[in-house]
Amino acid sequence: MSLQTVINQNQQTIAFLEAREYDNAIVSSSSALECLGSIPMMMPQQDDDDLLHQISSSSSPEFSFDQCMLLTSIPEGDDQCGTHAFMYNHAIPLPSNVTDRGIITPILIFNAALAHHLVAMRKDERSPQYLDRAMQLYTLVYHSQDIVQNPLFHFVIYNNAALIDLQIGNKDTWKACLGHLVHIYMILVDESCISELRHIQGFLGSLMATMPVAAAA
Repeated sequence: MSLQTVINQNQQTIAFLEAREYDNAIVSSSSALECLGSIPMMMPQQDDDDLLHQISSSSSPEFSFDQCMLLTSIPEGDDQCGTHAFMYNHAIPLPSNVTDRGIITPILIFNAALAHHLVAMRKDERSPQYLDRAMQLYTLVYHSQDIVQNPLFHFVIYNNAALIDLQIGNKDTWKACLGHLVHIYMILVDESCISELRHIQGFLGSLMATMPVAAAA
């Protein structure tokens, strides 16, 4: 197994999600995580010159979560679910030459969480099970060390997890999250992050639509 195999598998997950084949996306996202787990953390012993060359040519420092997210073209229109609250439902791709597990792992987990979340939107008897699994995965990636430094990635994880609280009836928890989400949103506005704001363009509109819900909670 190699990181390229993981990246390719993640791309397959994205293809399934875009085709709305969410069950296949769950299987694919699990395979990507399993592939990553099978790759040793330590590089095999190498000649010093080879090792220096690999480090110097590594693309890892060039990428951030935000940059990975901005690789995706976001179409016009709001991302909403049946509650009329904003949901970020775009899977995140990985650059073909990224090598930093600190970026790869959270993105794979997010895409797995998203696949479970979207399956749960069918609202059948298994929806609570999928929502619970999605929340576990969102929570896992939210507590990653680096995401707080990436406002866009931070926002979408926190937002989608809060949305699950709303979907299962935890309106008080969801309402408490809104202030934090607005704060992150305003940071992006203040920093004139036009591209980033395009990714969450439905947030303000859906916030206004859900204000009566928040006020009643």
